[in-house]
Amino acid sequence: MFSLGRFKAKSIMALFWLLSGTAGISNASESQDPTNQQLLERISQLEAKVKQLEQKGPAAVPDPATEAVAEPLVENTVAPRLKLNVFGDLGYHATDRRAAISNSFNIGSLDLFLTSHLSTNVSLLGEVLFISQTSNNIQADVERLVMQYRTSQYLNPGIGRFHSSIGYYNTVFHQGEWFQTAIGRPFMYQFDDTGGPLPLQDVGITASGLLPSGRLGLHYVVEVGNGRAHLIGSNPAQNNTDTNNGKCVNIAMFAQPAWIPGLQTGFSIYHDYLTFSDNINHPELISTVHIVYVNSNYELLNEGMLVRHVRSSTGAPGVFHTPAFYSQVSRKFRSYRPYFRYEYINAADREPIYGDPTDGPVVGRRNGRAVGVRWDFSEHAAGKLQYDRLDIRGQGAANGIGTQIAFTF
Repeated sequence: MFSLGRFKAKSIMALFWLLSGTAGISNASESQDPTNQQLLERISQLEAKVKQLEQKGPAAVPDPATEAVAEPLVENTVAPRLKLNVFGDLGYHATDRRAAISNSFNIGSLDLFLTSHLSTNVSLLGEVLFISQTSNNIQADVERLVMQYRTSQYLNPGIGRFHSSIGYYNTVFHQGEWFQTAIGRPFMYQFDDTGGPLPLQDVGITASGLLPSGRLGLHYVVEVGNGRAHLIGSNPAQNNTDTNNGKCVNIAMFAQPAWIPGLQTGFSIYHDYLTFSDNINHPELISTVHIVYVNSNYELLNEGMLVRHVRSSTGAPGVFHTPAFYSQVSRKFRSYRPYFRYEYINAADREPIYGDPTDGPVVGRRNGRAVGVRWDFSEHAAGKLQYDRLDIRGQGAANGIGTQIAFTF
């Protein structure tokens, strides 16, 4: 908005500044005379412009009521709070156990991983997974949905659907194959909705934090949830309705001593009641222990497990124990990481949970080894080549070879 009075006042101030400045310059040095002369000419031009404006009269002032007002910029407050990561994998697998599995190219999964800070202390984690099925359909699954409130480093409660803190592997390596060194998870940590033996997903409440322990670095996790449904055709994660009134309880504790960076040791204890077609609750107790060492070059993973089931229905009652373990070692050489893994699990044929094909997948005994190499050919993509030899009780040993491209963006 133009104002002649304001312009004139500013011009006079400018004239005063220039005159005083030129006077100072003149007194400072006679060699500055040409510059002073230019400044005086510029002053004369400004005075002439002021006289012309005075003769034209004051400029018209627009009506504030009719003056167009620019709309303020509206910031999208959703995007700054939301962070999205995408993970996926593609591959090929061949085996000489062709009666059960054919040699095929495959789409592994497409994983949409979302995190958001709703406030200073409240955060939300969501994970939507698109998985290719053996029926060649693509199935969408809400893998995780957790709201967490951070009170301090000692207590962080949360509620929703989460991955159970059973052992080490399930808390560190989630659905994205990008994070894993090898192709696939150890069988004992294969997800229960794809035939795995453990309840690795749950719906309920969780709390975690640091225990005051100095340089020992003790952490804890406590979870209470619906537990799993171990029935043919049912979703293991009981997202809406529990099959019984009992709730599973999981307690985990681990140490990260400051004097050995990269070392972690810990254990977990999980208890639940499983309801089967006989409408009888079968107690389940799962104990795990782990010792791992991971740094930028080395990866040493070692975990053991013991599952206890009690037969309390028809047939001879009894207590059954299923042991399992795996060991994995890898070493990074620039962009290449060769690795080796051995795994073992042994469930009795008469085991009430793992041995009845009418109520769930049969676990049996299986042991084998995998050797391979991972090549990080890009910051966001890696290729894997892996050879497997797996021995399953009643089916014999079989050889397999797999390739995979895992990526993130």
